[in-house]
Order: sequence, then structure tokens, then C-alpha cells
Amino acid sequence: VRGQMTPEWTCMVDALPQIREALTGLDTALKYRVLCRWPRSEDTGTLITVTELTNSQTETAVVDTLGYQIDLWAAECDSVDEFAPLVNAALCGLGLRREYAGPAELQNDKYRKTFRFGGSSTDRAVRIFTQKG
Repeated sequence: VRGQMTPEWTCMVDALPQIREALTGLDTALKYRVLCRWPRSEDTGTLITVTELTNSQTETAVVDTLGYQIDLWAAECDSVDEFAPLVNAALCGLGLRREYAGPAELQNDKYRKTFRFGGSSTDRAVRIFTQKG
């Protein structure tokens, strides 16, 4: 209904800006880019891609369950190995919990390592995450 205020429980949490900011500020001298999309053939160099896997409401009006997949892409496996702990620290530093970390695998002439992180937001501004489990 137009003109009425939207109840807070109907709002959707968007943590992607926070995640992108955390990943853009990694402490490394290596050059890289952060993308919120799958890499394209014209994308070169080391890439970090962010994909939202789940964003669902819970029974509590201001708590949502969130899940993200982070993929590292690099021409050299050593670069993936250097970035892996930095990515992990950045996402865990936001309060997300690492739920999966796969091996670095060669895929289309680039090494790819996949992480999955999850958590629950405890406010609509997504400043605080609570860890599951």
C-alpha cells in the first residue's frame, strides 16, 4: 500500500557492501580486484569474486541468515595461497563463520579456491553478525 511505512521485518539485509569493502582493503602488495559477479574472459589478473548464496528471514523479526561464496582466481597457485588467509581473516573479522574452504584447483587456465561463509545478522544495518553453531 503506497504511503504506508514498511515494517522493519520486511526489509532485506544487504551485507555485500561491507564484504566488498573488507576484501578491497586486504593487507597485501599484490594487485587484485574484487568483483560481485562471476569473472568474464576479459578479466585478467588476480580476482576475488563474491556471490550471495542465501539471505533469508528467521522467526525473529530483525535477524536474517546470510551465506556468501568467495572465490579466489589467480594465474599462479602461490598467489591463491597468499590470498587465502587474508580473505579468511577479512570475512571472519566481519563476524561471519567459514563453513567451507576447498582446494585450489586449475580451472580454465586459472587456479580457483572457493570459500563459503555464513552467519546471522542481528540488526538491519548489518554491522554485527552472530556466528552459527
